[in-house]
Amino acid sequence: MTFFPSAASRPGGRILPVALAGALGLWLGFPNDLAGIPPLVLLWPLALAWLGLHAATRGAAMRYGWLTSLAGSIAALYWLSLPVHNVGGLPWLLAVPCALLIAACISSAGGFFSVAAHLLRHRPPWLWAVMLGLLWYVLEAVYALVLGFPWLELSGALAAWPLLVQGADAIGSYALAGLWTTIALWCGLALLPHPAQTAPAAEKNMRQNGKAAHNCRMPWRPACLASGLLMAALLLGYGALRMHRQPLTSDPGGPQSVLALFVEGNVDQNQKWLPAFQRQTVDLYLKLTYDALAQKPDERPLIIWPETALPFFFETNQLHSPRVRQLPAITGCPLLLGAPGVERLPDKKEPAVFNRAFLLTPPSGEAAAHYDKEHLVPFGEYLPEWLNWGFLEALLQGVGVYETGTAIAPLRYGNLALGMLICYEGIFPWLAQARVQDGANILVDISNDGWFGATPAARQHLYLTVLRALEQNRWILRGTNTGISVVVDSRGRLVMRGDQFREQAIWGRAALESRPSLYHRLWPWPLPAATALLTGLVLWGPGGSIRRRTRV
Repeated sequence: MTFFPSAASRPGGRILPVALAGALGLWLGFPNDLAGIPPLVLLWPLALAWLGLHAATRGAAMRYGWLTSLAGSIAALYWLSLPVHNVGGLPWLLAVPCALLIAACISSAGGFFSVAAHLLRHRPPWLWAVMLGLLWYVLEAVYALVLGFPWLELSGALAAWPLLVQGADAIGSYALAGLWTTIALWCGLALLPHPAQTAPAAEKNMRQNGKAAHNCRMPWRPACLASGLLMAALLLGYGALRMHRQPLTSDPGGPQSVLALFVEGNVDQNQKWLPAFQRQTVDLYLKLTYDALAQKPDERPLIIWPETALPFFFETNQLHSPRVRQLPAITGCPLLLGAPGVERLPDKKEPAVFNRAFLLTPPSGEAAAHYDKEHLVPFGEYLPEWLNWGFLEALLQGVGVYETGTAIAPLRYGNLALGMLICYEGIFPWLAQARVQDGANILVDISNDGWFGATPAARQHLYLTVLRALEQNRWILRGTNTGISVVVDSRGRLVMRGDQFREQAIWGRAALESRPSLYHRLWPWPLPAATALLTGLVLWGPGGSIRRRTRV
């Protein structure tokens, strides 16, 4: 039985408005330069599915979905061209195509989603929405693994309103995105103009018998709407309950808590790697820290300096490193800082360089432990071999190519077990999962978003990182160079938020957690289970290929 009409009956006049609505939903749903309205991001998958349903061919569906996603991605990710131009020194004529290439790769997922909506059009509408929701989940997870840049994650837009993403503690952010996609499609099937509404037979029935004939033709509309509203109510109710059971507090007390002092140097990315500015940078961070500690002389916080706060090799530098080691020795406070690390490996002639986080502890001020960044940024920290072009080397952060880290265990001091994430490692669920699996009772993300200037990139990065708190039932301490430094509770709420582009020191307190979330306990089975379920529905579900062959 075919529930959706043939290609000949599909209207072409609505394609452009629907595509525009999808692109605008993507742009306005994520943090942007105008006004972020998170729920609008659901217009994106809804538009892609509707376009696939209307497409005359699979090629047309791919084209509609890809171009719609590309338009929204360019608007949301335009800032990608800034570091290529401002830091890398490439002219705009080359910088803009670099950003377009990344957006085009990410947007291909939208094309595949629309193709699936087209191919599955003969399925019952209620099931059609479920299958596409599962597909959205699988596509987000697979693209994150393959492309390594899962920036336009649907839940990352919704995270700005914590109520909408509480379910991530049970199923993870990617699966939650799939669930919200199914809800949007159920409601869209019931409320929006439907392709079958334009079929000649339907138009004739509607003219002769009025709206009742149309409802008889599509009796599944009320069921879809009821399913969508019920599932949305359940998700929101669950979120409200979880947030009610853990009231918002900015000052958790007791021994299972930690006081943190975030220091933001607001150092210009174009100057920080110049040797002439090394002393100035160290002086700045030391002054900000000592001044803040003088305001609360009885406190012994964890001091957090951001990613590559010290733009030199900390272990080997004899001029500035001793002054930094004096800080924990004098104050009695542990100091977590970012700086390049260097080691000589037995199988390499040249020393290996790492993007490293050092934990300096009193009373000696020596490094008690360190963490090396595991997931490096293409072009910022290394050049892919197939793009190892000389003119791109200017993008590398001062010291050249970094090595992938293997020292990734939590950094321990007293009752602290710091699960470290550096910069955009915070957007990868499996990295936070590994840190908690290794015993971390709090997640710490040190970052440098100074690359992107006054663009939405820092806010987008922030809310993508917030999801890790929900997934792992851990608070997050996030310290940055130019902002936004925050404390995030285990329900994904910002209990402390600093300003951007200021030289400042900010106090915040977080709780230490030991209980794993349901999502942590279920890992890694949700994605394989969703993939198996989707495959089973495609092959054996109502209208499935195997069932159709069996009937024949």
